Amino acid sequence: MRLIILLFALIPGFAGASSGALSISWDNDLLTGSDKGYTNGGRLSYLTPSAENNNDCKVCLAQNARDAFDWLPVIGQTGNAHALSFSLSQLMVTPENIQASGPVYEDLPYVGYLSGSVTLWSWNSESLTGYGIGLGVVGPSSGAEVTQKWVHKLTGSTNPNGWDNQLGTDVIGELHAFHARRLFRDEIGSGMHQEMAWVAGGRLSNFISSGELGVSWRIGANLPANIIPDYAGASSTIGLPGSLNAPGPGWSAFIGLGIEAIPYSYLDEQSGRYDYDQRPLVGLAGVGAGWHSSGIQVAITLRATTSQVETNKDALSFGTISATYRF
Repeated sequence: MRLIILLFALIPGFAGASSGALSISWDNDLLTGSDKGYTNGGRLSYLTPSAENNNDCKVCLAQNARDAFDWLPVIGQTGNAHALSFSLSQLMVTPENIQASGPVYEDLPYVGYLSGSVTLWSWNSESLTGYGIGLGVVGPSSGAEVTQKWVHKLTGSTNPNGWDNQLGTDVIGELHAFHARRLFRDEIGSGMHQEMAWVAGGRLSNFISSGELGVSWRIGANLPANIIPDYAGASSTIGLPGSLNAPGPGWSAFIGLGIEAIPYSYLDEQSGRYDYDQRPLVGLAGVGAGWHSSGIQVAITLRATTSQVETNKDALSFGTISATYRF
């Protein structure tokens, strides 16, 4: 953990003297009144300054990545800006009965996942594209047990007793891609706009391999230039380019809808005797609101999916609190 903290401390120096953006988010199903399934998660991200507007960099990571990967669609396109994001994510899955110390085979297993990733972004005023790679671990080394027990102590929740039965240890690799495009943006009053965008993404991983397609609509005052709400996806994707680029302080509210195809799931393949059978097609929905001012953005989001499990019709729901800060 100390090495990870040191790495994030060094990134701004490698990226350059210009300001970058630091983002943090926290997912928890207690925000929606439940405590099962995907129960807790966090993400810390750093977005470098734009390669095109940062001539004071020492190592010039974003510039070098743009030039090295200009064979990818959109990367290096004339008129586009480019930046790198570095992210650290942790998530955990637990059964509904967390008081039991032994395995609860008729429910979900305990799963903890910790990963780091880097994504190269290319964007203009109407579209946003990203390509990335990640590496992580499932099992005790993820630190999920310590995190959940700390969160439950902090919130006064039941202490989870079944982490001795968690899945893993396994090393996880990931490739991912993302594209969003604005469909329209209309002015509806003094400083007030509404806009709609579509988004598509894919992930190839031995944790979850999936493809996602969705739309988002938002309304607000002085909307930032990030095309879609950073917090509108099926997982914590925060600090996207343009998040802090707004003509002035303001607010926003949004609705997002989508569908996700999941041909492979670690829980499905490794759950053994546990009652888990991944549903291959899942519906997604989210609603939220945010506030932004000079160099800062905060938001809260409520999310839901249709049932993830073939043998269970219960929907998955959780909330996300997120913040992005330019320094």
